Amino acid sequence: MKIINFKNAVIFESGVAKNIDLFIQGSKIESISKQSNTSSLGDTNQYYNYDLKGNVTYPGFINSHDHLLASYLPKVGGTTKHQSWLAYDNLYKSSGIFAERQQIEIELLYYLGAYKNLFCGVTSVHDHIPHNIHSPYLNSLPVKLIHEYYLSHSLGNYSLGWGEGPALEYKLATQNQKPYVTHLGEGLDEDSISSLKKLEKAEALGENSVLIHCLPFGPREVEKIAKAGASVVWCPTSNLHIFGKTTNIKLFQDMGVNICLGTDFSPSGSLNLLEELKFAKKLYADLYEEELPEKTMLDWITTNPRKAFKTPNIGTLSDGASADFVCFENDENTKEVSICNKTPGQIDLIVIDGSPRLASSRHKKLFSDLNLDYEIIDLEGKEKIVSGSPASLLKQVSASVGYKKELAFLPILEK
Repeated sequence: MKIINFKNAVIFESGVAKNIDLFIQGSKIESISKQSNTSSLGDTNQYYNYDLKGNVTYPGFINSHDHLLASYLPKVGGTTKHQSWLAYDNLYKSSGIFAERQQIEIELLYYLGAYKNLFCGVTSVHDHIPHNIHSPYLNSLPVKLIHEYYLSHSLGNYSLGWGEGPALEYKLATQNQKPYVTHLGEGLDEDSISSLKKLEKAEALGENSVLIHCLPFGPREVEKIAKAGASVVWCPTSNLHIFGKTTNIKLFQDMGVNICLGTDFSPSGSLNLLEELKFAKKLYADLYEEELPEKTMLDWITTNPRKAFKTPNIGTLSDGASADFVCFENDENTKEVSICNKTPGQIDLIVIDGSPRLASSRHKKLFSDLNLDYEIIDLEGKEKIVSGSPASLLKQVSASVGYKKELAFLPILEK
């Protein structure tokens, strides 16, 4: 089994910067220590040593809400605001962009969505869709899909009927200690407002519930969600694009609800999770005249989704956890958590399950030593190496639609 020692990484423990060595064995973090100790590693024939040069390293980011099948641009709508999700969906399904997207194979769309997430430091993404749609791609995409969950599409007249109904899906979730995921309150109309009551009636509100959006809810509804121990996923870019309004997220925060962040799907959502972080921070300051701490926002994309989705091995840098992390190039600020000012071009290294997936060109030896195929690309003017072939992917998409397709969430040039 390969053992990799990533030396001189800077991580944050309780908000304090700490220089450590990160030992990876196979797909897991073997240990985190302040200095190298290889005496207990056994046969060193497969032992590799790489210097991260004091670059800040975070747990791999988790995108708590996306629909990878809809990873396509440009956006649709935005001028007219809607009262319900269905009104926007009807607009989208009648658009020329949707018709164009339909010419592309599902597998290609999934790879587009996976690279969209990878290029912003996401190592795990919750793709909210019935399992049979994405199950063929679970073991082949460049990022991990959170796939152990029960679900509904939504509660109300607009539900697409995913799953076996909220009552049974939630019961199975509790029996198996997995999350139950559903859109809730995705709109401003009466159907959206009453959706929480329908969830309660189905006895599907509890600590296994992961509730996406929750736009129209006030103190009474938020108190119920908080007392139940449910989690909420905020997607502010998509909310404002479709409805012109977003969740009162400070109310949820003040009541102690476990909050996660998601991009939602590309037709209405942000380009990627880094952009969603920037937007969420600015919007929060504009709405509440308060600054969101960077540590809080890091929790929204690591610790909190780890709790919400019952996945103890991701979203953390700790002994025995999955070896998922993102390392950023050094900037002026290495003494405190800083994620909302980052761009894809600043990513130095992304590792998923112990395997490098995206890196600065200085890490070519790492890819070569591990016998990994890679492609050289230009990302925001910087040379990067990436597993797989996103450039080839874009060529296949272009061939499908009959012209050279450029997608802003894959801002690459082939080297």
